Amino acid sequence: MELFKKLSESMAEGTTIALTIAKSESGLAVSVLPGNSLVKDAAKNKFVPICLNGTAEEMDEGFLDTVLQPIAKANGLLSNIKDFENAQEEAKKASEMEKKAKDEAKKAQEEFNGWMAIAEQNFKENKFKDALTCLDGAHKYATTVAGSASKVDSLREKVKAALGEGSMFGAATDDMSDGKNVKPGKATAKTAPAKAEEPKDDETENEEE
Repeated sequence: MELFKKLSESMAEGTTIALTIAKSESGLAVSVLPGNSLVKDAAKNKFVPICLNGTAEEMDEGFLDTVLQPIAKANGLLSNIKDFENAQEEAKKASEMEKKAKDEAKKAQEEFNGWMAIAEQNFKENKFKDALTCLDGAHKYATTVAGSASKVDSLREKVKAALGEGSMFGAATDDMSDGKNVKPGKATAKTAPAKAEEPKDDETENEEE
């Protein structure tokens, strides 16, 4: 009869077949329940077993012909469910990867903007060497932030020109770099000049006298 060989040929990855055989007065009561251990959907629990009754001889003769087609149909349905679940998992992974890529791109843009902001500030304050240090930091994002390389190169050329690089006359303006503002978020606060204290009322009265 080649029972197990035929059953094996009808099974795919993860396929299970629960076979229950009970002795009865008329012969045997056999139930066959296909399943799939890889399927997570609760729909797999709604499959009902294939139930057969007959003598042992009848089972030997007609068991496989009776159960193979229903088993194949059930396995096909379970396989479709598994394919759907796999597609959902892939979609979820793709969504998570896309979100991660967007978050990383946003962070890189913010970091680049921070470096460029203090580079431009140092340039305006004639802190040319400090500006170059900041531009080196901004250049790290040249491959991840669109248009960043050209912005870095443009400002770098201005800074080098201010430092007198390539000029036979040297720098036109003294470099005021102090290394205090060379990291994003580390800008030194500029304090406003202290206001002169107003004279108190009694002091004003004494002066009038």
